[in-house]
Amino acid sequence: MNTTIYLMRHSEATPKTNLKYVSCKDNSQVVNEKAFLSVSGEKRAEEISKNEELQNIDAVYSSNYVRAMSTAKYIALENNTIVNIDDRLDERKRGNEGNLDPKDFERLQKKDFDFKMTGGESLNQTKKRMAEAMKSILMFETGNRVVVVSHSTAITALLTTWCDIGYNYDDDIILSYNDNAIVDGNWDFPHVIKLEFEGTTIKNIEYLSIM
Repeated sequence: MNTTIYLMRHSEATPKTNLKYVSCKDNSQVVNEKAFLSVSGEKRAEEISKNEELQNIDAVYSSNYVRAMSTAKYIALENNTIVNIDDRLDERKRGNEGNLDPKDFERLQKKDFDFKMTGGESLNQTKKRMAEAMKSILMFETGNRVVVVSHSTAITALLTTWCDIGYNYDDDIILSYNDNAIVDGNWDFPHVIKLEFEGTTIKNIEYLSIM
């Protein structure tokens, strides 16, 4: 039986430059988890929920991050269903980067999928838990049309299961399936990728340009 999964990156979050923490004891990981959608991000999430491709959805799943849940709620409302929260769909945890420049951290991790910082996750660890979440969804939602809202790095890690891997001039990961670009280093808000399965076997992957 065929199952269709729309793997979606969340809508646009409020830029950090628009926030001022007067008093906040949260560490960087918790701050990241709490990041909420911008006003335009809320509008875009609502607009995309009304797209024809995302109608007649049987189930909606989301990571435990606020920006992902806030994106998923519109699709769930449009399709008269609930949002299922699964923290295995969370973004890759960066951990303590110390004095390492964030750009160097990204570069090192994209070249070595086992590289990680203290308290963080490697891309292979992220890939493993994302794959476990997808396996569970395919088991419970066999034959259904499902939306899964997650994050760019976590989605990239998962897609390396089926896609060919390359790199652009900025060392961003490029993913293709049957010679068609799925991820080219640039991410939309939201970014929607359609996965079609027969049982647990992938049959097709395509990037959807939903504007």
